[in-house]
Amino acid sequence: MAVDENFKVILKPLGTEHDTKGHSHVSLLPLVFLIQRQAHVAFDLFTRAQSYQAWLLARPGIECALIIGKWVDDPNNATIWRNRVHDIKRYRATYEGAALQSKSLANSDKIQSVLKKLNDFFSHANHSYYERHMKIFDLNADQVTLQIDYTDDGLTQEAHALAFLHLILVIQQDIADMCARLFGHAVQLGTNTQGLRDRFSARLQRLVERKPDAKTILDEMGAWVASES
Repeated sequence: MAVDENFKVILKPLGTEHDTKGHSHVSLLPLVFLIQRQAHVAFDLFTRAQSYQAWLLARPGIECALIIGKWVDDPNNATIWRNRVHDIKRYRATYEGAALQSKSLANSDKIQSVLKKLNDFFSHANHSYYERHMKIFDLNADQVTLQIDYTDDGLTQEAHALAFLHLILVIQQDIADMCARLFGHAVQLGTNTQGLRDRFSARLQRLVERKPDAKTILDEMGAWVASES
């Protein structure tokens, strides 16, 4: 798929070139590969209508993107990351909450916001998680059926899958733009957020009309607003 091909475009300069100051950035390659791997396994679950599992698998990849921005901002941040166990206080001050945002990724604030929403709504057994897939039916005056769904309904699946694809494109474009600044030449992706919105415009309109909270899912989990600003 076109989104997956974008990873090859990003990986090439990171693996083969030195930046305008003569520095190599091959240390970023494993982080990009992890983003790609987590995107693969997460998307497989989105296609199976299991967004509650898919976002958990996507999480490490989203965090890898933000770590890339921190390392490019300041190479010393890589040392802080590596020494997490030995200096947890410094690690938390550098990598937790809003501190995970960076200057090197234009939309790092939006990407970090998605990570926060993911933590709030998919990582913990809070009230919203508890009731999201639960249904109770009255059988008769004395009995009820309690049902826990293993899959999303069709519209929910579509909203989360499109949100995820859009988020990956936001991440890819930010990394491509970062590479362009580092290496002094354009890094042109084969597809971008605008291309996704154009391709699915009619489908998106129908989705939002049929599922009013779809726009919230796209904005909060897909960083949709980031590409509109």
